[in-house]
Amino acid sequence: MKNLLKDNNSGFTLIELLIYAAIFSVSAVFLVNILTSITQTQIKQTSANEVGQQVSFVSNTIQRLVREGSVIENDSGVASSTIKIRTTASSTDPTLIYWDQTNNTIQLRQGSSSPIQLTNEKVVVSAFSATKYENPGGNAVVQVDFALAVNTTVERAKVTKFWRGAITRISAATFDSDLLPNTSNALNLGGAGSTWKDGFFNGAVNIIGKLGVSTQPSDISGMASGIKVNGDVSFMASANGVILKAPNGTCYRVTVINGGTLATATATCP
Repeated sequence: MKNLLKDNNSGFTLIELLIYAAIFSVSAVFLVNILTSITQTQIKQTSANEVGQQVSFVSNTIQRLVREGSVIENDSGVASSTIKIRTTASSTDPTLIYWDQTNNTIQLRQGSSSPIQLTNEKVVVSAFSATKYENPGGNAVVQVDFALAVNTTVERAKVTKFWRGAITRISAATFDSDLLPNTSNALNLGGAGSTWKDGFFNGAVNIIGKLGVSTQPSDISGMASGIKVNGDVSFMASANGVILKAPNGTCYRVTVINGGTLATATATCP
């Protein structure tokens, strides 16, 4: 009976305590590692989600504005940190999408409005580049590259995402105001090797200088002024003709009558 009471009142031995302590320590370390891993994964995923959402918003905005624009005014083949888009509405013309490297943000400015940020303070812009490429026979293509990174100093939370896309302008160039060069008598519309197909005007066409019809620039280069035509000039109404001014200042209309005979009549000088 005495031995039995002694056994019932005895506690854990030192060895048992050490074993239990070791098991608890290993379990605690294991649980802490699991919790740490889960926390780091959540932090990383939160950062990735934030960057992904802003990349998606910026890319969708750029694609929409480029496709809806009338003209992309960037120099062809030259990388730039700004996309300049001309639009039909004066309230949004011009539209600028650019990298503000001072604040590491992508900005949008339309017309005379104040710039707005397409990215917020949670991310920084580590790269932004836009290059326009001309597509002969088609609309211009803009290649855009940019990278956004989480704005943090915590190493395990750092995430960077890159985006690259080629965007085609799909709308025709339309204007709601005069189309004027920035310097008079200095810029050309088309060229000898890059000609426009057809032109349609409703009103007067005033030409100061030379006019060549079905000719090359070299054909009229020696002319002081005037018109040179390599082909027929047709008048489809018999009452119409060519008005010439005589030395005395009187103007005559030269027409043709039946049989091919030329006829003249005084006319109001143009």
